[in-house]
Amino acid sequence: MQYIVLDLEWNQPISYHSPAYKSVGGKLLFEMIQIGAVKVNEQLQVVDSFSQLIQPQHYIRLHPRISRITHITQDDLADAPQFNEAVAAFAAWCGEDYALLTWGCDDISVLNQNMTFFQCETRLSKIYDAQKLFSDVTGTPKERKGLKAAMEMMEIVPDEENMPFHNAVNDAYYTALVFAKMPEPEKVLEYPLTARKLQHLERTKKESTAILRIRSSKDALKSTAAMKPPCPVCGKRMEVPEGYVRQRGDQFMALADCPQHGLAFVKIALGKNEEGKRIMTRSSSLSDEQSPAYVHTKHLQWAQKIAMQQGESGELKAGN
Repeated sequence: MQYIVLDLEWNQPISYHSPAYKSVGGKLLFEMIQIGAVKVNEQLQVVDSFSQLIQPQHYIRLHPRISRITHITQDDLADAPQFNEAVAAFAAWCGEDYALLTWGCDDISVLNQNMTFFQCETRLSKIYDAQKLFSDVTGTPKERKGLKAAMEMMEIVPDEENMPFHNAVNDAYYTALVFAKMPEPEKVLEYPLTARKLQHLERTKKESTAILRIRSSKDALKSTAAMKPPCPVCGKRMEVPEGYVRQRGDQFMALADCPQHGLAFVKIALGKNEEGKRIMTRSSSLSDEQSPAYVHTKHLQWAQKIAMQQGESGELKAGN
């Protein structure tokens, strides 16, 4: 039996107010644009690879964020086969005796939704979770390590110049390297995956308020909790490119970007609890407007606010 490590890339609507999203968004939240995979033999060697772009039929315009992350362009997708043809080609490449692996549950959920939406008749093998196996064998069962972090822990150095991340076949190859270094990798068959239902949450929904203990107010805005807050929809870490602007007193606000869900506003309030311990209260919400022009302009405006604030005070300082 061979292991086939699978990775996917997908597009998303330019706006959740767009005609395309209003038409199919309830049934197709993300539309696949690339299937990447590698075959791993019983000696845990990568022996073959598969890469197939897919021409989107509904979210036709490639989201700028997706293009930037994946390096896939609109022209790349113009002559690509449609979804059902691409999946059929992938299944033929897989052969008969194989087990499918992915890093976490996102890929199987997107794949399942696309197969259901496009009424795909091709059938694939059961899919197993290499990420969950990694968490258990490294003694971190409650953590879901990203692929880069797992490679670092396994002392695997990526070739980012020639094989950048966020390319489906490259990520599949890197996942295979991590898988091959795990003790008893065959135990991955004890971790079958179940697709979760993908649905768009209301744009006004905020994450549950997080109250976090901090060592000092001075360092709070530079902490991981502030600079990499979780997305209010998917929970994945967002990036805060510019930093925080003081609103009033010890209340601050920043712009953050989720690769999947777009622009978010993050608010932080510094204070003390009833015991006199320093705490940081953090909340975030997605922007109702997600057009590329709006997001770009908003970031430019925020960078100007940061520059003005630093010019006034020398540097951004939180109250003690």
